[in-house]
Amino acid sequence: MKPTMEANTVTTSYRMRPPLCAVLAALMVLGASSTAKETPAELPDSSAKPAGTPSVAAKRKVGYPHFSWDRVPVYAHVGLGDGLKPEQYKFLADHYDFIAFTGGRMSREYRTNKEITFERIVAGAARTIKTHNPKARVLFYWSGDFGRDNAKISNATRPKNVTFPFKKGTRNVQLFDTTNPALRSWWASVAGKAVHEYSCDGIFLDGGTAYRPDSSYARVLGKAKTRKLEQGMFAMIKEAKKKMGKDSIILLNPLHGPKKGQKQEEALGWRYLNVVDGAMVDDFDRAANIIKRRQGKKYIADTIKTMSAAAKRGEIVVFKAWPGFTWWSDPKLMKKSHAEQYAVSVKNLEFPLACFLIGAGEHCYFCYTWGWLPDYGTFDWYPQFDRPLGAPKGDAARTGWTFRREFKHASVFVDLEKRIGKIDWKQKSAPA
Repeated sequence: MKPTMEANTVTTSYRMRPPLCAVLAALMVLGASSTAKETPAELPDSSAKPAGTPSVAAKRKVGYPHFSWDRVPVYAHVGLGDGLKPEQYKFLADHYDFIAFTGGRMSREYRTNKEITFERIVAGAARTIKTHNPKARVLFYWSGDFGRDNAKISNATRPKNVTFPFKKGTRNVQLFDTTNPALRSWWASVAGKAVHEYSCDGIFLDGGTAYRPDSSYARVLGKAKTRKLEQGMFAMIKEAKKKMGKDSIILLNPLHGPKKGQKQEEALGWRYLNVVDGAMVDDFDRAANIIKRRQGKKYIADTIKTMSAAAKRGEIVVFKAWPGFTWWSDPKLMKKSHAEQYAVSVKNLEFPLACFLIGAGEHCYFCYTWGWLPDYGTFDWYPQFDRPLGAPKGDAARTGWTFRREFKHASVFVDLEKRIGKIDWKQKSAPA
């Protein structure tokens, strides 16, 4: 039976930060070749991290979300729509120290009433969360490729003649011309307001990789134009960081494992890690119920390796796992009750959670839902998240397509060929 939100709410015990320790990631066994920050080949020296950037060890002390190995470190990512219910904000505050708020569904009133804006809703949400959990870090969704209708206050202040038309699938959108200094200044200023006016701690940067050399935009716009747009994107992100402040967070979406024939540094999102604080791996085993879309063992192994490599660099990594389906990949299941959807999610949890634990390093966080709206799993909870975990005793050991890793309170096994994950919890529940 699906547990109720109230029954699973932890009202007083937030996760306590342990002494800072070295990240224990499975790089050697997963085949990673480098742990140092590198400047991507396409990124000029002028776009590298500015002088005075903290070292990896120091960087973790500047604005990063709370992290602990005591339990599975988790992250919430949810659309606000017209705003959540008070008990939902309380649930988020009691269960999560790291949260990103996106726009969610726009009601008819939301679309027509100028006073209802994402900026005001997210500001209220962030303040409510921090009233219940002062150490929570909250991110403001901010797209880097084109504007979203719900950001009415921000859109109203956007300069004229800083976008250009583009046919994106069936939609006609106005892409941001990141070569234009006025566009970059405006965009960075909104990011600054997210921190200084809207009570957030940073931005969730979606669409930040839009102008990479192999993007769908590049195939239409041409390599020469997208190269200039990408350089503008790097400059815009750096400007936003300055306006947000050194304690702020820029979390990029997405970061993927390398595709066939790619090197690690060529993987989607990797080249952007020099100018952000971390990234979301948003596609782990996504839509696995569609056999032809199911990810192969090598890609999954490379995804785990990518998370580990990024953590070794000192990045924040959100590992977005999917419960064998998404809101769009299984329309039959989505017509069933929430309890039935949750039951499938419970059944499918162990494989993605085990894969996460095989490669997780410090400041890696697990996110497990079947979509971004409130009714797609954000307010469900799993007993595995309450069980004692403890720090890893070392890196994962690999034999073929199987991986093993030991934690203080758990033993983890994954077989990528058979798509099996097993976690032996030494303590089934948290100490009273």
